[in-house]
Amino acid sequence: MAQKTRIVDVAINVFGKPAQTALTLLSLLEHSGRFIDKVYFIEESDVINALFAHADIRQLLGDRLVHFKPQHMNWRYPVDAARLGDAGYRHSLRYQYAFERTEKNYLLLVHNDCEFIGDAVGLLLGALGAHSGVGEIGQCWLCPAKYLGHCGPGRYREYRPDFETLRGLYDTLDPAIYRRRYTEEPTRELREHPWPLPECRLNEYCCLLNMAKVRADTCPNGPARPIGAYVDVGNPETGQGVLDIGVAWFGDMVRLGHSFGHVPLAPCLRHVVGGHKALFAPELYVEREQQALAVLNARFGGRPAAKDDA
Repeated sequence: MAQKTRIVDVAINVFGKPAQTALTLLSLLEHSGRFIDKVYFIEESDVINALFAHADIRQLLGDRLVHFKPQHMNWRYPVDAARLGDAGYRHSLRYQYAFERTEKNYLLLVHNDCEFIGDAVGLLLGALGAHSGVGEIGQCWLCPAKYLGHCGPGRYREYRPDFETLRGLYDTLDPAIYRRRYTEEPTRELREHPWPLPECRLNEYCCLLNMAKVRADTCPNGPARPIGAYVDVGNPETGQGVLDIGVAWFGDMVRLGHSFGHVPLAPCLRHVVGGHKALFAPELYVEREQQALAVLNARFGGRPAAKDDA
């Protein structure tokens, strides 16, 4: 029997989706359990979330479980930099509690709407090398630079426009193609730091961080903003000026000299697109939960056992 390695901790923020959450964690442990020690189960502090039952999956995690409920629900509010010295506020940002508390060299961030069909952790560990983090890079489906042929997944270092060039891309793109309106009322930050591009990040639905590299430069220890911080860079009236989770952190870290590796994850997992929007579209939400329950029954048949050994 191979020795358990348990060199990776997991951070997952949970808002609703009990069946999808269970499928995410059980399928992750099935394929990558030998690598995983603690699972930071961060249950969002919200009256709606209190209606959902997560006790079964927490119990199944056994000695891996670290259960945490933040003081606040941050939704998509831009980070208040003046409050980052307050641990209660800071730990309400996605993944931050696990980021600060893990003692492992590697932290895996995952969404609670994934189905693992292969060993994603092994794949990411093998690709990490000298990088500070690995996963899929770039929300390229929202970026004009991709549609206009200038950039693409994993090419974030190759194309570095100034702000006026960036604004030109947004203005040039066919209006029928959706893009977020960052450049219409840009902040000083976006004008001064148009690169990495506004949709460029290490996608946190599944990514691996090298904590030995990123901890010292990330809040509260260093100048980079928390990975879970939303940041407003323009057009606040429409709500389309808020950079997504991880974008501000990614930009800060890249400008500090960190590198990140692009690793396609489709061979190892299925990620249900739609995120928490499904919670506010009842029919879609029920459909997603029923799909997850069907897979849970087919794959695990009630009470699954995680594969700890290679």
